[in-house]
Amino acid sequence: MAATTTWNDPNHCPFCETELETPGAGFVDHLGQNPDCEDGFEAWRSNVAGDVPGGWSG
Repeated sequence: MAATTTWNDPNHCPFCETELETPGAGFVDHLGQNPDCEDGFEAWRSNVAGDVPGGWSG
């Protein structure tokens, strides 16, 4: 897994660069099937949670 994550292409997972079936729901499905990517997403989400006014609902 890359040390730096760049969210610049919704058609690819930012953690492993795998092409997603669809952006959005496809990303969520991908996370459910790939524990390393899910862990990366959870770490990213915890890092940005304080940056989002009112908290993070996603």
